[in-house]
Amino acid sequence: MADDNRVVMAIGKHELRLGVDPGGHWIVFSTNDGRHWTPAENIRSLLPLLERRHEDVTTLSIDQASDPPPWDDLVRYALSCWSDYWVGRALGWLEDGYPAASFRDTLQSLKEAPKRTEVIRLRALRLWCG
Repeated sequence: MADDNRVVMAIGKHELRLGVDPGGHWIVFSTNDGRHWTPAENIRSLLPLLERRHEDVTTLSIDQASDPPPWDDLVRYALSCWSDYWVGRALGWLEDGYPAASFRDTLQSLKEAPKRTEVIRLRALRLWCG
């Protein structure tokens, strides 16, 4: 039930919330219709979190969560996203200090991706070299 979930933060300007369920698992739920899912079931629903500074999202203290937060999955998904906008937002998190080491292979692919803009490829290259 959505009433039993602890709200951690709003996601974007929609009626979605990121929270922790009574079992300590991350959950996304809609305050509009009560639907809920895990981030792994629909990581795309978390993309608007990338529009915030990573420190505002990743430094939240969630004592009730037994699972690791979905931030790495979100960044990895966004880096391989269809949209340069979301790729750029994920790169922004990495440029601003979100740990990039686990994304090295993804950055290597991104810096060589011919379908990406030159700006995206150069940003990925700088992070990959850094």
